[in-house]
Amino acid sequence: MVLLVIFAEKWYASQSCKKVSIVFNDEQKQLPLLAQQDIRNLLSESGKKPLEGRPFDQIDLNFLENRVESSPLVKDCQISRNLRGWLEVRVETHRPVARLVQPDLPDNGLDKYLNEEGRFMPLSERYTARVLLISGPYFDRKNHLQARQDTALLNLVRAIDQDSLWKAQIEWVEVDQKGEITMWPQVGDTPIEFGSASSRDIKFQKINLFFRNILPLRGWNSFSRVSVKYKNQVVCTRATADSLATATP
Repeated sequence: MVLLVIFAEKWYASQSCKKVSIVFNDEQKQLPLLAQQDIRNLLSESGKKPLEGRPFDQIDLNFLENRVESSPLVKDCQISRNLRGWLEVRVETHRPVARLVQPDLPDNGLDKYLNEEGRFMPLSERYTARVLLISGPYFDRKNHLQARQDTALLNLVRAIDQDSLWKAQIEWVEVDQKGEITMWPQVGDTPIEFGSASSRDIKFQKINLFFRNILPLRGWNSFSRVSVKYKNQVVCTRATADSLATATP
């Protein structure tokens, strides 16, 4: 038995990699930000160091995992080997919840995604995610939205992304230097003044009131501005006059 165990250990250690199998998480199938070839390039240094045919005792799995995770689009990578001599690579990508656009910059060179953890990451060459657009001077010089003062804004973006109704209704969120938010709907040109990112559920209720009770009677072209940032009020500015229409929820 001892000899058999020793023999099995030597045989297992001397095996060479026969195949590299790459599997993405379910979220990746819906948002193909990376392809299998992108992962193969990371593992093999763009083909310079192929893994197939290399003995497993010369392959550092932890090193390969770290190399794959060096991609800003990759959230997690787990690599293992099986008895058939395959290297199994499981990859989880970050999920974008918004896209930061810089319309004042040439060619939108600094456009980037915001992932669900509040970090910015580059756009994918493989796929364009249909997510909320965000812009404004608030994001100048910000490398992430993980600071305490950004929590309410990040939670607002997440809430829009996770709610099918608001994701379909809200196209663009603009944030000024003070953190005051203006939302632009998918339909019509009437901006919605949201105010700060706090009390989002109450403000969404007021927007819902506007959509359900006011729009069917007036239509989008009747208003130049809608504000839900005031307590217990929905303030609508008429497009043809300076007078205000105020509704109390």
